[in-house]
Amino acid sequence: MKSRKKRGIALTSAAVLGILFAFAGTCSFSLWKAQGDSMAPAIQKGERVWINKLAYLFGKPQQGELVAFHCDVYSEDGEGSTLIKRVAATEGDSVEIKDGTFYVNGRVYNEFAAELVYMEPMEEVTVKEGEVFVLSDDRSAALDSRDSAVGTLKISELTGKVCFK
Repeated sequence: MKSRKKRGIALTSAAVLGILFAFAGTCSFSLWKAQGDSMAPAIQKGERVWINKLAYLFGKPQQGELVAFHCDVYSEDGEGSTLIKRVAATEGDSVEIKDGTFYVNGRVYNEFAAELVYMEPMEEVTVKEGEVFVLSDDRSAALDSRDSAVGTLKISELTGKVCFK
């Protein structure tokens, strides 16, 4: 009888732990399917990525990280969709585009660019505290912080960090 009771407790405990683990995983991560090519070659159209929704709860995004955010503007990913972009600059950094080239803190920033393309001029701006400036890896895709409809993003507006492909 005792053995049966212990077995029942063990099964119930395992079930409860399984439910808690599934709930924690759902709250911590989400799976997203890329709809467009703006982040190629890092993320291809149709590729699935995991987004860590807790990544910026206690930390801040770093230059070069891929981040997800909700955007109500119509894009190749659809209207009101989750977009993935790369952090090009963080709080306190100055960014500008002159002579078709993107600069961060006065230095050319070509990291992660799929190819070098001419970009429209942009006056120098300093990224405010608690914000980031994001770019598409495909620099010809302009729905990123260069577009006033997106602009710089508050860290609190980020859905999370892309952590697995």
